[in-house]
Amino acid sequence: MPAVIDPHLSADGAVDFRTVDSILASLIRPGMTDEEKVLRVFHTIRRMFVHGPVHPSLAFDFHRIMHVLGTGACLSMTTPLHLLYQRLGYESQSWVHNGHHMMQVWYGGVWHCLDPHMNFYCYDRSSPPQIASIQQLQEDPTLARQAVAEGRAGAGFLLCGDSPDWFAGKEGEWYLEAGGQWPALKVEEPFGRLALRPGESYVRTWRPGEHFFKAGWLPRDGTGPIHHCAEADRRDTVNWPLYEPHGWSGRPGGERTYYRAWGVGRLAYRPDFADRNFFAALTHQQNLRTVARRGSTALVQAELTRPAEVIFSIACPYVLTAGELRLSAGDTGQVSAWIRVNDTPAAAAERGCQGLAHDFAPLGWQVGSGGLAARFADEVNGCFEGYLLKVQLAGGAAVTGMELISHFQLNRYSLPHLVPGRNLISVTAHHFGAPLQVRYDWSEGPDWACRRSAQRLFTAAGTWEIEVAGPRYPRMEALMLEVPAG
Repeated sequence: MPAVIDPHLSADGAVDFRTVDSILASLIRPGMTDEEKVLRVFHTIRRMFVHGPVHPSLAFDFHRIMHVLGTGACLSMTTPLHLLYQRLGYESQSWVHNGHHMMQVWYGGVWHCLDPHMNFYCYDRSSPPQIASIQQLQEDPTLARQAVAEGRAGAGFLLCGDSPDWFAGKEGEWYLEAGGQWPALKVEEPFGRLALRPGESYVRTWRPGEHFFKAGWLPRDGTGPIHHCAEADRRDTVNWPLYEPHGWSGRPGGERTYYRAWGVGRLAYRPDFADRNFFAALTHQQNLRTVARRGSTALVQAELTRPAEVIFSIACPYVLTAGELRLSAGDTGQVSAWIRVNDTPAAAAERGCQGLAHDFAPLGWQVGSGGLAARFADEVNGCFEGYLLKVQLAGGAAVTGMELISHFQLNRYSLPHLVPGRNLISVTAHHFGAPLQVRYDWSEGPDWACRRSAQRLFTAAGTWEIEVAGPRYPRMEALMLEVPAG
């Protein structure tokens, strides 16, 4: 069928999180020292997380943590960092002090202690100074406790107010976890694979929204993942340029500004029934045909003696959170709809999906002047493997238009953001069976008052240059990939 299969977009000023190797290729440059490489990766992974729960089934799923959740605590943050260091050729160990996990990395012939959760590393008093090891921190408690006073603290040192005592002295219980070994990580890549049909758009945004993965965050917040330390992010001198444009104060009843919060996206499918390729995009259909009706094309029963049925498949790389279906239908006959999530029954139940996996659950209609509408949230919230939508026509019913929107949650710091100045955008796909429209929306300038949008049509892999005014990083709004209908 004409479609764009596995479209991918990267920007030369942003980290490409599609694979482990592409992350490192985005970060590491020739001539960097070992310490520069280690810290570049460290500060990048830090910004991908907010302190909070990570769903048990996803705690060590590398790409879902990076692209979807952005939540975790000590071990679920050091473990992916270990994987990246390992790929660079650096050995690392998992250490625990009084129940808190940290790590140390071997380079330059010695160990160096880092903690992405509390944002800790400090230098010793050697000349030239080096990042201190756990042994040094244990033997000389003042290395951690006096790091700020003596100007040896790492960038954004303990920015959320944690005590340096976690890293100072031999008091309490210290141990090398599992002989220094790490939990097994699930790495399925490349991340982000999907196929876009004619009439389908894929929009990812840098803004929070109404929907979020309910089982993936704290119920007390009434929101998706947020960094509770909020204004502490101003002290993160490495990542602040990216945080600053994206402050959000929309938490119910809250007055604080959060610079790290979840993002949302949506898949929107608006098929053109007159397009001869429409039927090729269906998962299943029976007793269905199209007819011209009042200036449009309608789906109707081929034989009135039995219902017509059509099944659409929705696949999304991220976690689904809600859906909306709207049908333009006539006044006669009966139109029914059902959904079925593709996650296994155990996974669906564990992640809070109330739709029955491997069973179709009926949708209830709201009837309005524009036709039929159905909203569904709990039925798909927490679904990672997509769902099927079944629509049935009976009694001479006719459908002249359809819009299916699937909402999802994402980690906005995994998106290919723009930077001030020249940006080189690369667009690829496994298959270009149709033109692909790409659009960026952002705001730029000293106070982000200038709203900008740029778009380009691709019929094959290619590059694209976008110029962004400074001096600050732009406030990213949305990135859309669309295969136009018709």
